[in-house]
Parts: sequence; structure tokens; C-alpha cells
Amino acid sequence: MRLPGPHSRSKNIRSSLQGYALALIATAVALVATFILRRYGPTPSFLFFVPAVALSAWYGGTGPSSVATVVSLLLIDLNFFAPGGSLSIDRVEGLEIVAFIIVAATIMSTMQALHRARALAESRATELKRVLGVVAHDLRNPLNLLITTSDLLLEHDLDQARRKELLNVALRAGRQMNRLIGDLLDAARMQEGKLSLDLENLAVASILHQAEETFKPTADKGRIRLEVIPPEDGVKVRADPFRVSQIVGNIVGNALKFTPANGQVTLKSVPDGERVVIQVIDTGPGIPPADMAHLFDNFWQARNNDHRGVGLGLAIAKGVVEAHGGQIWCESTVGAGSTFSFTLPKASA
Repeated sequence: MRLPGPHSRSKNIRSSLQGYALALIATAVALVATFILRRYGPTPSFLFFVPAVALSAWYGGTGPSSVATVVSLLLIDLNFFAPGGSLSIDRVEGLEIVAFIIVAATIMSTMQALHRARALAESRATELKRVLGVVAHDLRNPLNLLITTSDLLLEHDLDQARRKELLNVALRAGRQMNRLIGDLLDAARMQEGKLSLDLENLAVASILHQAEETFKPTADKGRIRLEVIPPEDGVKVRADPFRVSQIVGNIVGNALKFTPANGQVTLKSVPDGERVVIQVIDTGPGIPPADMAHLFDNFWQARNNDHRGVGLGLAIAKGVVEAHGGQIWCESTVGAGSTFSFTLPKASA
């Protein structure tokens, strides 16, 4: 853990002293104001001391506001309760003191809550700004491709082969935008707890086979060996077919993205009591320990210059797995590769 430097400690001490000084000044001003108004008629003893506590709580925090409360009570006892400074109070004065303490405590807790809300709002605003920047970048790239290819397709002298090539580029760009928008919508649904599942009994063999069919062309293009180890016959899970393909797709897609040519990505399943563990094993570069804690965070990418995705894939996979009542985790060794594992409930026989 990084310790604060001398400059930081000095700044914190100065800020703390300023808070306590404000508390003393505010109570002194409250005392003077009370004396002035009492010249013109009866004035409640605590009238101006409540704002003094509020100012101390907002600008100084709990410590200064507590000091303001105690000093206010002492000043009131010395100047406005008879006999002054005796600490002897009657029933009415006692009720006034209790009411003041309750109001002061309420003010302190309210100010603390407001400070927390303000800090949270500022944090959310910063996060939103970062997210919008990431999303804008990832949407702009395919959008530019669509615009460029559309302009080229307007040319009359294009041959058929070139026209087909441009249409394929536009189609890929459109699918990329659609996938990104879908990921954003899924992330929003998960945060609101509104992710719905259509559960049915799924054969694990069909899950792995579908993944192999989907990603074999990508693996072949990158000269990566994609191996699927068949599970035991009849093993089924209770899950949503579309969401499971989403989980596997996000994890396998990541594995193929970071596994170099001549590497290998392996899919397999392992029965484990009332659940089934599905694993995706790659021979990629591995994940540094410092990055492991952030793997499943929204909008997080291990490489700052990696703009091949918005950073939602693993976060969505985690949310979908947990919606099924399962778990997801990663084991990785730098230079050797990574193993992503997740569990799904086994279907009843």
C-alpha cells in the first residue's frame, strides 16, 4: 500500500485545522448574533448555533461539527442559562439541550450522507464520461466503415467482385455495431436486475459443438488450433441457450483474440456434483496478477491501446453466469496461458 507523502499529510493537517477553526469562528458569530438580537427582544438561545453546527458539518466534517456542538452548549450555558456557568439547568432548559443535540446529530448525519452522495455522483460522472469515450470510439470505427463503403458503392463503374467485397465490409461493420449496442443493453439490464432467462435442458455436447462451429473459421484464419473435448454422453445443464452461447462466445472470442499463431484453445466440461464446469483453456500470453482483479469489470481492458472491444464481454459473461446461479473465475500464468471456468446447474435426470 502506498503511504501518503509529507506534502499530502501536511495538506490534510492544514485542512483539518481549518475545519476546527471554522467551527470556533461560526459558534463565536452565533454568540454575537444572539447577543445583538436579544437587545431587541426575546431570542431563542439555540437559534444561531444550529447554522453554526451545519456550516461546521458541511465544511469540516464530524470532528469540527462535534466541537461546534459542545462549544455551543458551553456558551449557551455560560451566557443564557441562569445561573450562568453553573451547569445547573431546569426541566425546560434540559429539553432545549436535548432538542439541540438531536438536531445537531441529525445535521451531522445528513451532511455526511450528502457528502457521500456528492462523492458518488462525481464518481459516476467520471465513470460515465470514460464510458461514453470508450463507446464513442468503438461505435465510430464501424460507422466510418459504413460511410466509406456506402460512398464507394455509389460509384457506377465498380466490378461485381469489388462490390461484393465492399458489401461484406459494410455487413461486418453493421454486425459489430449491433453487437456493441447489444452488449450495452445487456450491461444496463444486469445493473437494473432485469436480465431474463428462458431456461431449458441443454446438452453440454451441443454447447461445445456450437462453439466449435462458430469459431473454427476464426481459429483457422489465425492459425490457432481449436480443440473441443467431447463430454460424457447425456450430460445436460439447466440454462438459457442464447445466454449460454453468449457466455461461451465472449470467453472463446477473448481466448482467440489473445492467443498467438500456432497456439491452441481448448474447450471441455467437467461434471462436478450438482453442477457442470465448462472450461476454456488457451496458450496465450497469460494475465498479470495485477490485472486479474479487474477481468470481470465493466469497460475494462488489459491493454490501453486495445480497441478491439468495448470491454464488456467478460463482465456480461459474469453477470449471465451468476444469473444462472453459477460462478466464473480465471486461473492464469504469465507466459503459459489462461483457463477460464464457469459453472452451470446440472439438469435433473
